Formats: sequence, structure tokens, C-alpha cells
Amino acid sequence: MFAQYQAFIWNGKERNLKPVIRLPKQNIDELYGIEKQKQLLITNTKAFIEGRRVNNVLLWGERGTGKTTLIRSLLNYFKETPLRMIQVLKNDIITIPFLYDMLHESPEYRFILFIDDLSFNENEQEFRDLKIVMDGGIEEIPENSLIYATSNRRNLMPAVSQSENELFPEDSIQERASLLERFGLRIGFYRFSEEQYFEIVKHYASKDGIKMPEEELIKKAHQWALIHGTTGRSAYQFVLSLQIEF
Repeated sequence: MFAQYQAFIWNGKERNLKPVIRLPKQNIDELYGIEKQKQLLITNTKAFIEGRRVNNVLLWGERGTGKTTLIRSLLNYFKETPLRMIQVLKNDIITIPFLYDMLHESPEYRFILFIDDLSFNENEQEFRDLKIVMDGGIEEIPENSLIYATSNRRNLMPAVSQSENELFPEDSIQERASLLERFGLRIGFYRFSEEQYFEIVKHYASKDGIKMPEEELIKKAHQWALIHGTTGRSAYQFVLSLQIEF
């Protein structure tokens, strides 16, 4: 199965892997405005594929800045390698140890467990489950597996509330930090400047064959950004909206 397919979706309830037949088509070279973030993730992933011990990764920051797309684009960038990617939903985090058993049996491959849009509310059990999964508990984690996660929250959880029932609120802060620290590499994504946004718009417009004077394109993109923001996703959606004009 791992020889035939490059990516999978983990079904924790049924304890099986569904192969991904339609792989993402993103080209990592076409992601603009996140050069530093790309290089950090590529370097970490390359070292992992080469068999070196590297860090779990958390990509955090502004929505629409390319966190998920960047991870997905690794499939194309490292296409002819032993890298395999497995998407895990938050509700299935507690079942990852069963997945580890399967990965341990295939040491010739390197597996990234991808958890998208990770965040927790107060008292969510998955928060503690993930800490256990990332530490391994009494069972050692397979050396050929790694966790990459994305989140819009830097600390994965909302700010600590001053609960009257909590005698030592600093304990809650320490507990939250203990999960965050399990991601040895934490890469921040920030809101794009207007100039970066316009560059992304021009790139997508050129790629899609949009024939429009640059001044008019920028004017329309600016109007779009007033409502939708200056994110990479917004730039992409703006260019899609132009398709009906051509």
C-alpha cells in the first residue's frame, strides 16, 4: 500500500488507512510571501527523509496565509522519495498509537502525520490525548514518524481565564505550554502587506491568463481586499472572481 500511494487519510474508528487517489497539485515554488517559512519546513522535512532525528512542526498564524497549502505542497516537492503523508482528524488523535503500530512495520518509509486546523477549547480531552501521543507514554514512538500541524492559534488554546474555582491558575498555563513545547519547530505566518498581496494577485492573474492592464487589476484587487483582506487565499479567490469577465 505504501509503495503504491503517497498520501492517506486515517480512519481512527475503523483503524484503517484510505489511500488518497487525487493528490494536491500545489507547487511549492508558487507560494509567495512565505519564503522563510518554506525554507524552514523544507529543511526539516529533507533531514527527516534522510533518516535524521528532527522536530515535530507547528505552523501557526493568520488564516489564509498558506499554512495548509505549504504542508500539502510537500507531497509534490518530495514526490520521488520515501515520504508519505497521513492526515489525522482531531477526533482520531487518541487512536494514533494504533497507527504507530502500522508505521513501525514499514521502516523503509518516512511518515508525516498531518493534523490540520488544530485548536482546543477548555477541558477538551483531545488536548491531553495529543500530549500522550507525542510523548509515547510507555511505548516508544516509531522513529520514522513525525507530526506536522497547523493552527490559527499560537498557543493552540484560548487565553487562560481567571476561574474562581482554580487555586493555582499558573498550573493551567504550564499545562498548555507543555503541549506547545512538544512541537520543537514552531513557524509563524503573518498578515501580508498590501504590496505582497498585489504581487500574489499579479502572479495568479498571469498564471490564469487574465489579460487586464496592471493599474486596473491593482485597483480591483484593492477593492476586493477591503472586504476579504490581504491574504494569499483572498488573492487567489479574487483572481477566480475575474474568470467570469474573460
